[in-house]
Amino acid sequence: MTELLTLTQTLEAIAACSDDGQVWERHAWVHASDGDARQARFWLAGHDAEDEEDADGVHPFAAAHGLTHYLEGATFADVLSVQKRQQPFSTVDDYARALDHYSEEDAFLERPGLSMAYGDAPQEELARARAEGLSPGLYAAFDLTLETVEPAQRKAAASLVAEVQALSVGEALAQVRALPLAVACNIDRAASDHLQARFAAIGLVLQVTRYRSFPWQPIG
Repeated sequence: MTELLTLTQTLEAIAACSDDGQVWERHAWVHASDGDARQARFWLAGHDAEDEEDADGVHPFAAAHGLTHYLEGATFADVLSVQKRQQPFSTVDDYARALDHYSEEDAFLERPGLSMAYGDAPQEELARARAEGLSPGLYAAFDLTLETVEPAQRKAAASLVAEVQALSVGEALAQVRALPLAVACNIDRAASDHLQARFAAIGLVLQVTRYRSFPWQPIG
């Protein structure tokens, strides 16, 4: 991706990954212009961009736009993750402050009242975030529910549910007969796509509830 991004666009591009591993695969480095994170412009560089850097480690695109190495993509995601866990309803300005603090202090910004940077927000705040469609972590999360199974499909459905949830076929069959059935909760995008495909292969459609990364993103 060779284009300049705003902070909001950068946050959403990082969070659009399925997990930390995909961030590492797609975004080796985050480059940024000078100034605070709220006003800066960013470039997400893949691993292949390193092949085009000069002897001083500067990429032509970065040089042309006055960009320098800001944070590794994985570290950038870690800063966002810690901020999200501490304060689920963080705004773009909140994420900017967290990034500025890390880039200056090499430490996560701690939310007052939490014992350490890795502490979670209060339970009531986490519950409200889930009720309002926010994922518990940085990346989108998905709940999958089986709501309808024709009698002729129950055996196949029970067999697959038993495998997915590590149940006996008898236990799974009892759950299939007592729909709706929560097949999976808070799974990532890749796992959600995989499970939907497996159920679709035997003619069953899972209902999907998506939890978004940031409060400013649309619900659903």
